[in-house]
Amino acid sequence: MTVLQLPIITSLIRCIGVVAVLTCWSQPAAAQAPAGDSEAGSSAEKADAKPEDADTARRSTLTRELAEKGEADLQKSVRVFQQRYLVKAGRVELALGGGLSMADSLVSHQAADATLLVHVSERVAIGAGASKWFGATTAKFSQVESNFGLFPEKSLLQAGGHGQVQLSPVVGKFSSFGLGVLQLDGYVLLGGGALRTTRGENLKPFGMVGAGVRIHSLRWLSLSFELRDYITSEKFIAENRLLQHVFGGLQLGIWIPPSVSYRLAR
Repeated sequence: MTVLQLPIITSLIRCIGVVAVLTCWSQPAAAQAPAGDSEAGSSAEKADAKPEDADTARRSTLTRELAEKGEADLQKSVRVFQQRYLVKAGRVELALGGGLSMADSLVSHQAADATLLVHVSERVAIGAGASKWFGATTAKFSQVESNFGLFPEKSLLQAGGHGQVQLSPVVGKFSSFGLGVLQLDGYVLLGGGALRTTRGENLKPFGMVGAGVRIHSLRWLSLSFELRDYITSEKFIAENRLLQHVFGGLQLGIWIPPSVSYRLAR
């Protein structure tokens, strides 16, 4: 009885030892599984965090590069206001054009003008010009002669020269039917000079006042609409009279130099 039980007991002990060993091996493996999952989760988090870190790094690099450029370069890179299309200060304008008389019903004039203006600033210009007038009597003048038997005295402008000052208090822009934005400035002018008429060879002094609108179609070309009033004294048989010759016309402005440069791109 005793001899038969010993092998059985020995077998039981061996089985218990095998189970214990297997149990010990399985417990670390189970414990390590969550750790592996944690490492996988942290790797995923790191992968998710990489784009944000790269974006932050790029921003830091960009900020550092902009800071290194200095304040002057930063001001150049920022455009708060639209650039002025036509810079007038320090440039010369050659205005060529002409006009028609508007005030006198007995005589009419056509004018050809040339003016050279130096723009000392964006608002002020000084210059000089010359005019050639082509005058003639109107149909009303002939009616007075035929209907009343009168021969009115006439004074026709011939040629003259003047100096002038321009002031530009108004600057603006408008859209030309959706084709583009045109820049303009309104100005007033004041000047004077000497002219010759058909009533004698002597030069007569005159004063000149006027106003106009200048449209900047190109950086080197502009178009102006002007009204001018030439005021002069004329000697007639009966008395001296103050005459006003009002003209409306167009001026084509050619700008020298033709290009425009900006110190700062603002």
